[in-house]
Amino acid sequence: MNHANSSVILIIPSASYRTNPFMDAATKLDLKVLVITDKSQVFSEYYPDNVITMNFEHWQESIENIREWSERYDLKVVIGVDEESIILAAKLSESLCIEHNSLESVKLTKNKYLMRSELKKSGLKSPWFKRFSVHKTPKDIFAELSFPCVLKPTFLSASQGVLRVNSFEEFGKGCEMLSDLLAEEKVKKRGGDQANWILVEEYIPGKEVSIEGIVNDGKLKDLAIFDKPEPLEGPIFPETIFITPTILDEHLQFSLLETAQTALQALGISKGPVHIELRINDHGNYILECAARSIGGLCSKVLEFKGGMSLEELILRSALGRNVEKTQLIDKAKGVMMMPTEKRGILREIHGIKAALAVKGITDLQTTIKPGEMLEPLPKGDRYLGFLFAEGKDQDTVIIVLQEAWSKIEVVSEKI
Repeated sequence: MNHANSSVILIIPSASYRTNPFMDAATKLDLKVLVITDKSQVFSEYYPDNVITMNFEHWQESIENIREWSERYDLKVVIGVDEESIILAAKLSESLCIEHNSLESVKLTKNKYLMRSELKKSGLKSPWFKRFSVHKTPKDIFAELSFPCVLKPTFLSASQGVLRVNSFEEFGKGCEMLSDLLAEEKVKKRGGDQANWILVEEYIPGKEVSIEGIVNDGKLKDLAIFDKPEPLEGPIFPETIFITPTILDEHLQFSLLETAQTALQALGISKGPVHIELRINDHGNYILECAARSIGGLCSKVLEFKGGMSLEELILRSALGRNVEKTQLIDKAKGVMMMPTEKRGILREIHGIKAALAVKGITDLQTTIKPGEMLEPLPKGDRYLGFLFAEGKDQDTVIIVLQEAWSKIEVVSEKI
């Protein structure tokens, strides 16, 4: 079959980390691409004549232009490349009669309270959980709490706003912090009605892992299982190191994939990339997140498939109906560290980059916050300082390499 010039729509927010990987993959596959974004100048070097700039909330104003393009080039698929674009991808697909996950199912993955409710109905293991209004005083729900528990917004990602609390006093302070965060104009606009709610749920102890996969006809194909070797016990939950392949035994891997498959069926996710976070303990497997998108940030760079295929290329191939069932990850220990933002202030300089890159086993380092930009640590922040990549003979080696390289980095910032 001749696949040349198959057409796709890529919805790429201007602040996305995923621009270059998806654009490079589309170019490699010789695809006809329409980019939908909120700022067009980022894409001029790729497709200067095939960019539609819009306010994502008012997409209907551009639907006729999009429809005209899709009919002219026989549109095959609409892809939202990250968390901020998957809802719009579902809406456009529905409007253009393009096969996609239903809008309802995608919305379930974007609302932690609704997701928890559906997973519990499906019979999966679930912590106790409750949603309450930001306008309630903490004392109003004290009687319903047990500790430790976790406070979180229902719609934010990258551990933003997530806080473990161990007492009534900590609960009160956590509610105050979260209410302030959810009242910020940018956050409130992003969340809409969800910015009026806080989710509290039982703290789940145990080892944390994530599954990267592709779903076709409702069936999950696992691409990688990431181990998270650093303990994530709170009070904040920075996701620092991801390592693949996993060192979990095959029986446990199979169990995790069964849990993930059940979650996808419960949420109605029948196709496309998925990123699923789980905790494992003696009681079983618990779903933390089930996102209808691929892994965030620049982390996909750590995944390299046989034949030199990137994750983004694999996603595009699968979306276009090309067979990816036999695709295999290169069997080499690789890891990524999301370099944490540790202090609030204005970034002035980052020292030690050359020294970090010189550490044996480090394959790349990319910073994502520029001098002059704001540094805001968790739980209120949502940006990493950058990403460190490494490979080695085994998982322990990769962890040591990443930690050594991170020790070389010195962040110079100005307090505000």
